[in-house]
Amino acid sequence: MRHRLFIVTFIGALACCAFAQSTVTAAAKNATGKTVQEIEFAPAVEVLNNDDIDLTGNCLNEIKKNCDGIEAGEGRIADCVSDLISEAELAESDSESDPVEVTDACREEVYQYKISRNSNINKNVPLAKACKIDAEKHCNITWFFGYKSGQIISCLREIKELLAPACAKQIFKLQMDAAVDFRADPQLYENCKSDAQTLCDGVKFGGGRVQACLRDKRMQLSWGCEEQLFRQELEDADDIRLSVRLYTKCIREKRKFCAEVQPGSARVKDCLEAHRDDDGFGKECREEVDKMIEQRVRDFRLDSRLKRTCGSDIYNMCAYLGDVDTLDTDDVAVVHCLQDYVNEISEPGCRAMVLKYKELASQDIRFDLPLADACYEDRQRICADVPPGSARVIRCLESGRDRLSPECRATLFDEEVRFSENIDFQFPMKMACAKELQLYCKDVPHGEARAIRCLQDNKDESDFGKECRKQVEQYEQEAASDYRLNHRLNKACADDISLLCSSVCSAEGGSPCGGTVLRCLTERQEDIKNSACKQEVLYFEKMEVSNYHNDVILAAACRDDVQKFCAEVESGEGRMHECLRAHRTELSDSCRREELLLEEQEAENVELRPGLLRTCRNERRAFCSAVSPGQARVFRCLAEKMSDPDFGEPCRQEIIKKLQRRQANWKLDPTLRKACKSSVSSLCASEDQANSEQGLVYKCLATHYMDLDEGCQKELGRAVHMAFFVWSEGAILTSDCDDDVETLCLASRPNMAATPGAVGQCLAAKLEEGTKSQKPLLSDKCSALVDVAEPPNMKQAFEATLTVALLQSQLSAVEAKTGLTMLQRDTQGNAQALTLTGWTALLGIASMVLLILWGVNYGYRRYKGIPEQAGYTLVVKGKGQR
Repeated sequence: MRHRLFIVTFIGALACCAFAQSTVTAAAKNATGKTVQEIEFAPAVEVLNNDDIDLTGNCLNEIKKNCDGIEAGEGRIADCVSDLISEAELAESDSESDPVEVTDACREEVYQYKISRNSNINKNVPLAKACKIDAEKHCNITWFFGYKSGQIISCLREIKELLAPACAKQIFKLQMDAAVDFRADPQLYENCKSDAQTLCDGVKFGGGRVQACLRDKRMQLSWGCEEQLFRQELEDADDIRLSVRLYTKCIREKRKFCAEVQPGSARVKDCLEAHRDDDGFGKECREEVDKMIEQRVRDFRLDSRLKRTCGSDIYNMCAYLGDVDTLDTDDVAVVHCLQDYVNEISEPGCRAMVLKYKELASQDIRFDLPLADACYEDRQRICADVPPGSARVIRCLESGRDRLSPECRATLFDEEVRFSENIDFQFPMKMACAKELQLYCKDVPHGEARAIRCLQDNKDESDFGKECRKQVEQYEQEAASDYRLNHRLNKACADDISLLCSSVCSAEGGSPCGGTVLRCLTERQEDIKNSACKQEVLYFEKMEVSNYHNDVILAAACRDDVQKFCAEVESGEGRMHECLRAHRTELSDSCRREELLLEEQEAENVELRPGLLRTCRNERRAFCSAVSPGQARVFRCLAEKMSDPDFGEPCRQEIIKKLQRRQANWKLDPTLRKACKSSVSSLCASEDQANSEQGLVYKCLATHYMDLDEGCQKELGRAVHMAFFVWSEGAILTSDCDDDVETLCLASRPNMAATPGAVGQCLAAKLEEGTKSQKPLLSDKCSALVDVAEPPNMKQAFEATLTVALLQSQLSAVEAKTGLTMLQRDTQGNAQALTLTGWTALLGIASMVLLILWGVNYGYRRYKGIPEQAGYTLVVKGKGQR
């Protein structure tokens, strides 16, 4: 048995020796060089091992283990070991992968082989064969410039889009070699070897590590090295496999998120960029992707699709009559230029890419190079602990605006203006409002701030999320701090601002105007010519009345008052304004003045009165649906209809409260303010300047009634008339008649004041009765006031609005004289219904017939122009007195 084992062992040993001898012989045979010159205009070279690595060298074990069955020659064994080295690099970065063993000596041998063959195209036999025709066609330039190492290969790399497929494949393999080890790129190595020794000493060759080190220290590189490094970046930008460090760090994310995406044309890079904020995306990969984006932003040429898609637009708008390919490498203005002119870009694909770049800039300051450069020191000083991304650094700079350098502050403001026009550039709002955008604004385009406006319009809906509402309100406060941050208003009102408000605030220096231009527009609305501008100003006013923070001037003036009186009140829906006005007499002068100015704006348009809108929603729909808002038309309509039996009591009380509030200040009555502006200026200037809340201007105008023009007289009469219509004891404008009301009206009918208009009708009747009898029944002051309130045709004015009250009054008088029951009353004595029985019913029918006949006669006489024959009493009012 032992004998047999010995024989077998001996035979095996002989076989091994024979195999070793044959391997050495083959190796010796292969080691013999041969002269190659596939490309005639490149120097002939001696090629060893049939253009492959030494089979018995430092990679012997790796070859035996992993390259069995591969025929040596033309770099096939070297490619096999290179793939093994790549697997080892990937395994080192991915903890979930099995380790792959490749010795450093083997790696270096492969690297040196690649370095050697890439110095002359004839040393790379497969490349020379595949690219012979392309080289002769495009790169035969040695006759003029002389031959330089790597020159023909470099030429082929630059025109790889024009190459035949077989040649392009070989060029890609060569690029992979150079991307892995910078020494395999002769031009890069020649220009960067000194920088690498100085700045990256100790960095391991391979894996793209030296290039990564050089890029990280770009500011310290020599000009030649930086130029060649950028050249390689430019050539490798299309394919993630050529961005070795990115590919290595992101292999797990590529497999998870982009497994179906084919390499080339930057598709995988774009896929990783799109998913970099997804759950499961690794931190290291995200950092590498962010660096890639930053480099793309720094030079548009590193994004080949952008360069290709936007070529004509760059040439027309951003190249300044130069060639796109010859733009300065350090010129970062091209992407910024495209963003500035995004709405003028002709190519839809280019526009989409530029908007994407703008969105990235709004998310991360590193992707907004003008802002990053201008605010570099400010960021280190104020926001050093704030990590980039999710617009955190930009928000930090905004919150510390007062401490920024002038250059940073100006650049930041310019970027805020650019970001205000699209929700895609409002990253925190877009993230917080994803559900609301889908629910309320699904079909609304994002440009021109349309989606943002949609969110504003719906922010008070019950299903609107709290966090989204917070972001929308923050946007509104920013838009209220400067008109330029309100994109829609800024665009619609550009001409009107230039015409009406150009001197209010300088648009230079990055300092917000603080609401001054917005205040100018609201005060000069009647002078605005652009209808779109008027609509935007109205929308801004709605923002003001809804949330006091959106009126930055008022908010500053009332800061202490808010803390003192309304600290517990939640902002929104006008609640803070209501609280401040409830403490009107206790407010500081500046706050009270600002609230009064806002009240004046509110009086112009019912849309600016959130409380009134909520309370009177049904009444507006029922009685005033055809009345367009503006110039207090809707409010006047509601006031005229509030005696209708179907008018809701809450709305009636709200209208009465507003009418009584008007008595304090004439400016709260828009039509009177407009009609009497010149009269107040000439006759009541001191009363107006007193800013009193005691109706001084009304009383002054009443005193000078005969000095007023007809329009002012009419509006003053209407205002006083409405004050009597909603009379209450102690009211500012009608207090001079309180005693008369008590003795002449309420004494006989205590509940009269509960019926709107009844007191006014009573006083008007007493005035007419006293005039006819020439025995005045009213006191002098009250008589003068009622006289102002009595229009030329008392019946037309009062009976139009007080039909129910007049009828009730007349029937009550009949009841008192006849003892018959004409009205049904509730327990409080208020009339609820009319009752006609017996002869009263017959009398009522007869009266109705007579009324109809009189109406026909009256209409016929008016139609024929027959003058009235009835007599009348003429009352002549003396000038300046009664």
